[in-house]
Formats: sequence, structure tokens, C-alpha cells
Amino acid sequence: MQTRIERLYAITWLLLFNRTLRLVRSCGLAELSTHPEPKGLQCVQASILPCNFHHAALVLQHSLSQIVEAPTMAPAEKPSLSDAQPTHLIAHDVESLASIASEPPSELPEIRKLRGLKWFLVVLSILSSVLLYALDNTITADVIPVIVRDMGGIDKLPWLSVSFMIGGVCFVLPFGSMYALFDAKKLYITCILLFLIGSAVCGAAPNIDAFIVGRVIAGIGGIGIYLGVMTLLSCNTTGKEKPMYLGLVGLIFGIGNVIGPLIGGAFADSSATWRWGFYINLCLIGLLSPVYLFLIPSYRPQPGRTILTRFAQIDAPGTVLSIGCLVCLVMGVNFGGTLYAWKSAATIVPFVLAVVLLAAFVFQQRATFLTTKASRLFPATLLRDREAILLFVLTATFNSAGFIPIYYIPTYFQFTRGDSPLQSGVRLLPLIITITFMIMVNGSYLSKGGYYMPWFLAGSLLVLVAGVLFSLIDVNTSMAHIYGYSVLLGIGSGCGMQSGFSVIQAITKPELMSSGIAFIMIGISFQIMLSTESMHQVADISLAQLLSVSLALSICGTIFVNTALESLQSLLVDYSRTELQAALLGLSGEFLASLDSTQRAQTLSIIVESMAKVFIPVYVAAAVGIGASLGLRMVKMAPAVAM
Repeated sequence: MQTRIERLYAITWLLLFNRTLRLVRSCGLAELSTHPEPKGLQCVQASILPCNFHHAALVLQHSLSQIVEAPTMAPAEKPSLSDAQPTHLIAHDVESLASIASEPPSELPEIRKLRGLKWFLVVLSILSSVLLYALDNTITADVIPVIVRDMGGIDKLPWLSVSFMIGGVCFVLPFGSMYALFDAKKLYITCILLFLIGSAVCGAAPNIDAFIVGRVIAGIGGIGIYLGVMTLLSCNTTGKEKPMYLGLVGLIFGIGNVIGPLIGGAFADSSATWRWGFYINLCLIGLLSPVYLFLIPSYRPQPGRTILTRFAQIDAPGTVLSIGCLVCLVMGVNFGGTLYAWKSAATIVPFVLAVVLLAAFVFQQRATFLTTKASRLFPATLLRDREAILLFVLTATFNSAGFIPIYYIPTYFQFTRGDSPLQSGVRLLPLIITITFMIMVNGSYLSKGGYYMPWFLAGSLLVLVAGVLFSLIDVNTSMAHIYGYSVLLGIGSGCGMQSGFSVIQAITKPELMSSGIAFIMIGISFQIMLSTESMHQVADISLAQLLSVSLALSICGTIFVNTALESLQSLLVDYSRTELQAALLGLSGEFLASLDSTQRAQTLSIIVESMAKVFIPVYVAAAVGIGASLGLRMVKMAPAVAM
């Protein structure tokens, strides 16, 4: 009698477990999220119940089979119908349970925490911050003459176009590490405040020095905003959603960069003046501030560690050495030939310091001096990955080739057609439209799992042709030709300007992914796992983009000013260098009007010829891009990996 009770008791629990398991699977509740302490900046979801049910099913199957087959102490007797039924049920359910246990865990959809209106407001707000950052990248492209005319300081003109990017270049790697240590929301809001402070300083700047300082501060905050948006979206979206949202970030960033000159020109020509091109940032961010403060969820990558412990993980020596190296390099390029002679100590010393600091940085990173392998600023593993290095080079070449025309096409029209800042910005529309369109087409194709190598190769070839054509322009080149060259360059640049951010994910090594210290990877059955090392990947591509653009603009500015001044001083011997600089930068229409027709024509010809030379770096970069493209593997991207 006691044995029967034990059997019936076991049968009851077996049936309850069996039915519950089927109900849970059918209702889609078998997958739950757990959040163990992350390693670095890591968003991980684990499906635990299917594994536990599987184990429990095997245990119960074994235990119940022992109960069924166990000999009884009662004498053998002919089983009645009531006795046989439970045994049949046990056999049936054990077999059914074994079948369920052998089934692989079903892949059920992830659930995003924020939904509906709240999620819409969060996405709208953080993408708006990316747009403002991108606009500030190029908003001064065609209003620099107006700014210098208002505040003076023509000798510091080279800093106006690169100061914003210098701030971003110097802090892209430090911020990449900091997002792996601190609360992403708080760090993101801090970067927004830096961006706003810089914008306010620029808008209210009484002189050119204050304006340059404001641009540097805004650049520091801007790159922190960009990396913060990547982090927040990665940790608050599901695996299948992440490619779309991160791709949207790249698209908006690209669009903002190319329409920046148009917005800047519109403010410069209006009664609001160019200063409201910076004040507008405060208004828009202020409008969205409740969302930043109350709706964006916090993400703490290392919740179990104290503030001091996390600060101790920052690679302070690497940060100081890298910032010093980059600043000295940009200073040397900008000083040479404009503020000081190339052979002067003031020009040579920054280059020497840049080399020394670079050597010290390489040694410090390689030897992990005063840091650790996990905390060092630059992940040395990238230097052993050929594909990552090639993508770094390609990102640099495409962005250099794309940004140079954004700055110099408006200048060309201001000199040759007498355009205002707004009119010259409108002249960029063919370039803007084609770049934007190609970024969208490229992102759509790669998101479906296409080959990425042909895009880089074809884009480099088109940029090469367009760069050569631009280098042949003169005063009489028709607008139709300029527009045609712009379209060709836009198509080529759009093929690769933003691709590096998505393609870098395609080179992830599985063994690094499993340890949580690798590149970003998205698959059909994977989440984005954003760790310290993967954040370095995004930061390194950003570094390639910002460093290439700032150096390209510095080099082009040096080429333009030095070659033009040398020729103008030979032609107009009665004028001072300062007067010629003012004329060269379009700051003195009266000066050009005072020249006779022959001198005016010769002056414009010299200026345009010097301007044409700035497109030499465009086709040189394209040639380098062709070589780098041929070194890429001919492989497809996984559909969920592309952005």
C-alpha cells in the first residue's frame, strides 16, 4: 500500500512538471534574463530556464524510472485495471518528458525594457545629440571668413577648422575606456554638459582665442556624446534591433557632417548671425534635457567596484602621452608656413616632441607600464589583425577625401562667383545628397549580408577620378562641371565613409568573443556584447575618422595658404603679408576691388590654382584606399552584423 502511494505521489509531480513545462514553452516564458557582473562594458543575456528544465527532466526521468522498476515487498498478484493505469501513465509521461528534454532550447524573442512613447523619446533625444555633434564638425566650413572678420586673429586661422576635431581626437580613446568603467548615463550627460559649455563659449566669444578654446571643449564633449550613444543603444536594444539603431547613428552622423556648412551659412547670412549656430545647441539640448535626466536608463558596467577602484583602472600615462603626441602633431602641421617658417624651431620642435611622445606611448602600451593589459588605452591585439588595420586605413582615406571638398568647394564659389556663405553652402547640395544617398544604400546592402570589399574598392576608384578632376579646376570651370565632379565624389565617398563602423564587427574572432573581450558581434542568436575591447574597436574607428580629417584639413590649409601667399607676394610686392592673407581668405573684398582688372584676374587665378592643389591629397588618399581595399578579404557580412 505504501509503495502505491509513493508511485501515485511521483506520478502526480511528474504530470504537473510535464504539463507546466509544455505550458511554459508554449507561452514563450522559457527565456529569462540574468545580469551577472559584467566584465568591462558588457551586456549579456542568458537563457537559463531551458537549461534547467533540461537537466531537471533528465533527473526526474532517471528517478521515476527507478520508482517504476523498483521491486515491491508485497507478494505478486495480478494487477487490476486501476493498478495498471498509473504504470501506463508513468511510462507515457517519462517517454514524453525524455522527448521534451532532448529538444534544443527554443529561441524566443528578447524583450526590450523601454517601449512605446518612452522609448521613442529616448531614441529621438540621443540621436538628436548625435546630429548636433555632427553639425558642429563642419558648421564653420564656409563661415570662417565671417568669424575672422568679426573678431580678427587671422594669424590663428588654421586652428578654426581643426580645433573642434583636436578635442575629439585626443579624447576618443580615453572616453572609450571610461564607458567601460562608469555609469554610461552619467558619463553621457557629463559629455553633453561639456558640449554645451563649449558651444556657449563659442557663441559668446569676444576674441578668436576664446572661440578656439570653446571649439576644443565642444569637441571633447562631442566625441563623448557619440560613444555614449553607441553604448546606450547597445545596452538597451535587443540583438535584432541593434543593427538598425546603430546604423541609424552612422547615417545621422554622416548627414550632419555634410549639411553642417549649409546650416552655418544660413545663420551667417541671417540677422541671427553665426553666433546662433552655436547657441542653438543650448536651446535644443535644453528642450530634451528631461528625457536625458529621467527616461534614459542607467547602465553600470562594474557595479561591484568602488569609484576609486574604477578610477585606478584608467590608463593615465597612456592618456597623457597620446594627447600630447596628437596635439604636438597638429600644432606642427598648422604652424608650418603660416605662423612660423618651416625651418624655424617653433615648427620643428612640435614634430620632434610628437615623435618622442609617440615612441614613449608605444613603449608604455607594449610594456603595460603603470597599467595592465586589460586597462591599457590602445588594444595591441588590433595591431595583429590585418583586416582591422586595413579598415582603419580605409576609414581614414574615405573621410579625408570626403571632408576636404566640404571645406573648399564653398570657398571656390565665394571667390569665383562672389557667393555669400549661404549660397556657397547651397552649392554643396549635389555632394550632400549623393553622399547621404550612398550611405543609405551601402548600409541597406551590408545589413542584408553583402560583400563589403567591393564597396571600398569601387568607392576608392570613384574618389580617385573625382579628385583628379577637381585638381584640374580653374577660374573658368563651369558650375555644371563642379556639380558633376561633386556627384562623382559623393558617390565614391558614400561607399565607405561610415562602412568602417559596421564592417569592423565582421572581423570578430569567435575565441575572443567567447571571453567577452573582442569586437562587437551581432548574430541571429547573439546579442551585441560591448566590452572594453569592443568599445576600443568603435573608438579606434572614430580615431581614424577624426585624426584623418583633422590632419587632412591641416595639411590642405597649409598647402593652400603657403602656395598662394608665395605666388601673391611675387605678384603684389607692395602689399604686406597680412593684407595678402586677408585677401586670400576672402576677408577683404575692397582689396580685390582696388586692383586693376589684370591684377585681379591674376590674383584670382593664383588663388584658384592653389585651391586646386588641396585636392591632391584627395586622390592620393583614394590611391591608398585602392591598395587597402585589395588587401581585404572577399567575404560576406552576416546579415545581423551589418549596421
